[in-house]
Amino acid sequence: MNFQPIFRVHLTDPLGFVDTPFIVTAAYTTAKEMPRAEWFLVVPEGKGQLFSQRNKLDLRTFPEGRVRFDEELLLDEALDQARLRLRRYIQEKKEKLSPLLLAKQTEVQASDHNHLVKVWMRGSYCGCLSEIRAKSECPALIDTLVWIHGLPMLAVGDL
Repeated sequence: MNFQPIFRVHLTDPLGFVDTPFIVTAAYTTAKEMPRAEWFLVVPEGKGQLFSQRNKLDLRTFPEGRVRFDEELLLDEALDQARLRLRRYIQEKKEKLSPLLLAKQTEVQASDHNHLVKVWMRGSYCGCLSEIRAKSECPALIDTLVWIHGLPMLAVGDL
């Protein structure tokens, strides 16, 4: 099994009057062709809180037939796990609002790496982006974050 390293960015429903949480999912294979998936959830409260996990499947082949095992399957599973972690965060931290926020499924919408660029340039959650870069083993995600870390930040001033 050999996958091209890939990552995706997803925006979730807002949690009130703060920025929108976002999820980064990644899929790749190791040098020994073992499939891996990662997810990173950034909750925009304070300087940002990062939750992350790596999924490992120590198989070089997958039984053919009922399901196609590819990057999409890994990315979808990682996204589902991140959404569940966000729901648990809401239940634990948004005590009074949690019944309203959890009354429906946690929706996500696809975004792209431009969201990470905007977050970096506005100086939001830079620590979370740095931590993602340090924790990830996905070459495509690491390369993108290294490039993003070289971008300037916006200077902001009131008029």
